[in-house]
Amino acid sequence: MQGKYTVSSKPEAAFAIAAVIEALWADFPDFGELILGHFYRECPYLVPIFMPQVEGQSNEDYYRLLGYHYNENGELEEQDKFLKRMSGIMRLYTAVLVTRPCRYQQNKSHPHGLKHAWHWIAHMLNMDPRPDISATLLYDFLEVAGNAMYYYYGRQFQKLLDLICKEYFPRIEKVTPSVSSGPVCRLQALLQKILKQGHIPPPAGLLPSNFW
Repeated sequence: MQGKYTVSSKPEAAFAIAAVIEALWADFPDFGELILGHFYRECPYLVPIFMPQVEGQSNEDYYRLLGYHYNENGELEEQDKFLKRMSGIMRLYTAVLVTRPCRYQQNKSHPHGLKHAWHWIAHMLNMDPRPDISATLLYDFLEVAGNAMYYYYGRQFQKLLDLICKEYFPRIEKVTPSVSSGPVCRLQALLQKILKQGHIPPPAGLLPSNFW
């Protein structure tokens, strides 16, 4: 799936790609299952799950399970490149969750809609955070899906945001070394902006309801 690379470099492109995925998924459920399996294989944090390293498992096998890539020389992908790629996958997946069915599919329900967004964030907040990746994915999720979640779930989503700010974010800070604080600072700035404004604006690149 080349879309993840496009989105990691140009985040607003996620919605055009997501619209095509959603339309095909609604018409061809088997396609959707294949896409979902690919998402989970590339980014297991979308399940969400944090894989433990088991006894006897090599570091390379373990890091591959976490979504890292190795080059032809057997060198592990750099952390910033890994996070950028995970960010692209997360934004594309989340864009699918919030994309409205196109006009000719109005009689069909969304094949993988907002209930799965609620499922992801609820399960994520019940897991112990990990350095870098937890802050990165939570930031991307809130930027892309936050507006739709606010509109659809209202007060319940506001309670969830309060939980993130008061309980989960401090846990992220606690496990994050100072040398890798970039994702945490971005998430903190976003949460502060949400609290100050009292809402989450629509994400950049969101397609209008009459797009197709």
